[in-house]
Amino acid sequence: MNDLCQRLRWTALVLSTALIMAGCDQPQPHEGVKVSRPVKLYTLGGDTPQILYKYPGSVTAVNKSTLAFEVPGKVTDIKVKEGDLVVAGQVLAQLDPRDYQAQFESAKIEKDASHKDYERYKKALESNAVTPQAFDQAKRNMEVAQAAFKQAKKALEDTSLQAPFSGRIARKDIEKFDTVYAKQPVIQLHSDSALEMVVDVPEVDWVKGGRVASAKDINLSEQLFVTVSALPNERFPGVITEFSSVADPITRTYKVTVEFNVPQNISLGSGMSGHVLYQPKSTENANIYVPIEAIVGNSDNKAFVWLYEADKGVVTKQTIELGDITAKKVLVKSGLKKGDRIAVSGVHSLFDGYSVYPLED
Repeated sequence: MNDLCQRLRWTALVLSTALIMAGCDQPQPHEGVKVSRPVKLYTLGGDTPQILYKYPGSVTAVNKSTLAFEVPGKVTDIKVKEGDLVVAGQVLAQLDPRDYQAQFESAKIEKDASHKDYERYKKALESNAVTPQAFDQAKRNMEVAQAAFKQAKKALEDTSLQAPFSGRIARKDIEKFDTVYAKQPVIQLHSDSALEMVVDVPEVDWVKGGRVASAKDINLSEQLFVTVSALPNERFPGVITEFSSVADPITRTYKVTVEFNVPQNISLGSGMSGHVLYQPKSTENANIYVPIEAIVGNSDNKAFVWLYEADKGVVTKQTIELGDITAKKVLVKSGLKKGDRIAVSGVHSLFDGYSVYPLED
């Protein structure tokens, strides 16, 4: 029995050894054999992407006015509500005019009487019936009465609050029968069609603009637009009307005001969020842009791409200098030229001299 067990153990050992030796006899791949792999290539100079700068901001009215009565009194009528559209010169609210009407009539009587006295003294002076001093006093009385009349007339007119420009009532802070004092804010009026957006432009973008004498000299026709978050597919042409010449000490940005108009069928209001879009016109120079996915970084923080050499069927490392970044591409300042072909797939698994062939779509 013991002899049988021992023979079985030897048999298993022999079989195992045979299997191991058989595995050692399998042919191994030669290290010197080059393996070529397909890569997707991109030809430089085929297109020039549009650079788009976006600056966030909020919509405000170009014309904004906080209206107030110039005289105190009791509110007897309010002719508008918040949200109403009004035209220039339209009466918005009315104070009780009775006291001011009485003052106006009294001042008118004094003015007329002083004018008659002046005419009488003037004729009397010509015939030496009065002294020059008496005539001068009559003249001064007439001038004082005329000034008082003008003041009373203006006070009476100021009992009516009128819109200085066409727009929309943004806020109403009074009610009928309220007693208000002079200069108390009562209504806020905003222009409805003429709007603007104030944005902060970083200094790195600011230096790209040319020197101008004023905002009127800036012509960005078909390059500057305003868009709002509520209508992302709408673009409204904009015009720069004002800009700061001193950077904010904390944010290092410059404030720029862009005015724009909206069609009558679109309703925008102050406070809406959005962006100012600046899209420079395309130039005819030979700028080179590469896809972001084609760029690889060195350990020394230098960027490079894999340049395809068609005659050898390999890729080689090409160091490049980067410029502005667009949505999907980067400007290359140096290192490449128009017509070069670079790898845009599998770039992190390639090495210098790697054998590749173009991947057909």
